[in-house]
Amino acid sequence: MKKPTSTAAVAGRYVRALATATIGLCALCVSASSMAALRAQLDRQTVEEGDTLNLIIESDRGQSAERPDVTPLRKDFDVIGTSTSSETSIVNGSRSERTRWQVQLQPRHTGVIDIPPISVGSEHTGALTLNVTAVSPQAAKQAASHVFLEVEAAGAGKSIYVQQQIPYTVRLYYDDSVQAGDLAAPAPADAVVEQLGDETRYTATRHGREYNVIERRYAIAPERSGALRIPAPSFRGSMLVEPERQENAAPPDDLMSRMLRGTPFANDPFFKNSLGAGMAFGADARPVTVRGQEIAFNVQPRPATAQGNWLPAEQIALHDSWETNPPQFRVGEPVTRTITIDAKGLAAAQIPPLSLAQPGNARVYPEAPDNHSRTDGKTIYGISKQSVTYIPTAQGTLDIPPVELAWWNTRSNAQTRAVLAARQFNVAPGAAPAQANATPPAPAGAPAAAAATPVAAGHAATLRERLWNARWWLAAGGALLALAMLSVVAIRRRRRPNVKPAAPVMLPVAVPRYKDAMRALQQACAGNDRHAAARALLDLARAKWPADPPRGLGALAARLEAGGEEVSALDRSLYGADGSRWDGAALWEAIRRGLQPKRSETLREDDGLGALYL
Repeated sequence: MKKPTSTAAVAGRYVRALATATIGLCALCVSASSMAALRAQLDRQTVEEGDTLNLIIESDRGQSAERPDVTPLRKDFDVIGTSTSSETSIVNGSRSERTRWQVQLQPRHTGVIDIPPISVGSEHTGALTLNVTAVSPQAAKQAASHVFLEVEAAGAGKSIYVQQQIPYTVRLYYDDSVQAGDLAAPAPADAVVEQLGDETRYTATRHGREYNVIERRYAIAPERSGALRIPAPSFRGSMLVEPERQENAAPPDDLMSRMLRGTPFANDPFFKNSLGAGMAFGADARPVTVRGQEIAFNVQPRPATAQGNWLPAEQIALHDSWETNPPQFRVGEPVTRTITIDAKGLAAAQIPPLSLAQPGNARVYPEAPDNHSRTDGKTIYGISKQSVTYIPTAQGTLDIPPVELAWWNTRSNAQTRAVLAARQFNVAPGAAPAQANATPPAPAGAPAAAAATPVAAGHAATLRERLWNARWWLAAGGALLALAMLSVVAIRRRRRPNVKPAAPVMLPVAVPRYKDAMRALQQACAGNDRHAAARALLDLARAKWPADPPRGLGALAARLEAGGEEVSALDRSLYGADGSRWDGAALWEAIRRGLQPKRSETLREDDGLGALYL
């Protein structure tokens, strides 16, 4: 027989159960609230290859400087752009805020793609799944008849050397149904891409049809040995597509058909097809994406037999200004020499300054090189003009040593040298300096030095005597002149209006090109030239922040998200007293992808591409 339970015991159990349920409910609410603080969703769960979609991330917190980290998305998507919006609402006195980020994505491949959690500050979204299906054969065939890409790369599939220039050409063919879109530039990893000149536009016939063509040429230089994959270029845009209609359906009633109805031109194909193209009201604007061909190279490292600076080129030639205009040397008079380096298949920024030997009886003053690149539409040409001034210090024979530049011939696959032969000149005596005070001729029959001395002494004595006698008059005249000048200054100050000083005129400062500065930095790091690396870093910073460049390497290091320690190490090496050898490999490894400012200085992400107006 069970012992009867007291009323107090039953009440206690109910209280404990109610407390446990309350605590559990509160914990669940807190957990749900924290999970609901950051949410993510896709506007579509299934898309076709080439289509774009939006990843929407929402936060219940107010707007802040934090932004979604889209780095995990770049593995499977092209991040086209990111936009931000925020809203605040007050209901029954309760204030709520919401921030929304919309990230536009384009899948890079078909299949099921797992979208990992995206972080915004210390919070994370949940994982998502997207299904990317292949484009239907009918839609692919329809798009290919209106727009397609051709890719051409010299030496595709062959071996090349690191830093060797690869000519790369992209051609976009499109007809009148294609609207404005974006033609993406090639973006291979571990390579420098430089567009050669402006794009060209023309018309061409393919498969019996006429297309408009946009052609762009690039020079691609790999930075590392190994496999180089140049991703397929892509075009994203929209085109007008006629809606499908049944076999016996009436033709579309477009604007041109109504204008020509009842006229002799109603059935004229010129008016119907040419003038009426794109004017049908029933035409739909549909997104279209086409891709070109992916190209791969095998990049060989610098050969062990290569000497001097690493300069892989098709051809390098040296030209001397003295060849056509030999100079005349005199002691103490400067003579300028200009040496021009012409390189085919090599950018000008890769050409190093020449190392010139100094003759024994002349001083040598080299100037900074004048570098620029040009293109003929097929390859890149680097031109470097380097001037040097010679000042002979003694008459006689002046022997100018030869000038040599080692480079690697990519055609013959061998070490080659460009040479300017040694030269020899005769140095004449310098012109005698003119005497400031000519000595009057001595009387006939008298020694020159003895005759000049008493005459000069007599003139000096007479001048001193006259000045001493007129000293009081000279003092009075000086005092009167000083009083007159003070009176003029006082009158002008009294008459001058109160005008604020004009602001100083700021002259424009030439901003270096970002790509040229990157190449110069790469060259300096490869040669372990700390001073050239410091100059290239500051030029790079001026190109990155033209309105507010850092004043030195220390200020630059403070701005960088990555590479600040290496820049500070270079700064210490420049001003250190140990004189140890500096190794530029670590600096180039940290900066080779460009200057990355700290998050506080990056207010927005520029992932989009400039519009291509067709």
